[in-house]
Amino acid sequence: MATSKAKPTDTTGRQREAQQAAFADEQAEAAQTMAMATAQKAVALETEVIDATVPNRVTVIVDEPTIVDNSEKAVTIRVVEDIENMTFGAGNYFSFRAGQKYQVNKDLARHLEEKGYLAGVI
Repeated sequence: MATSKAKPTDTTGRQREAQQAAFADEQAEAAQTMAMATAQKAVALETEVIDATVPNRVTVIVDEPTIVDNSEKAVTIRVVEDIENMTFGAGNYFSFRAGQKYQVNKDLARHLEEKGYLAGVI
């Protein structure tokens, strides 16, 4: 875009330049806001673990990832793609978002791994 200076007698040109400057400022602010939101979402995916050990329940976000001992029945996993209303057992429904950490029981993790949905056990 050419940066020409409007003549002092060109009222329309001066108004257009003022509008362009205001629009550029708005665009820069919007870009900064989007960058911050994207960064916050990336941090949330790395630090939040959703407890899915009990099916059909409103999910609870745990602030810190839980370190799970091998003797416990729960593991922390990530799935490779979104899964909506998956049935595992009679009347047990689960939904997962790709990339989000979930704490699930070992049987469910094994099932997801067999089906190819498991990104890995964390």
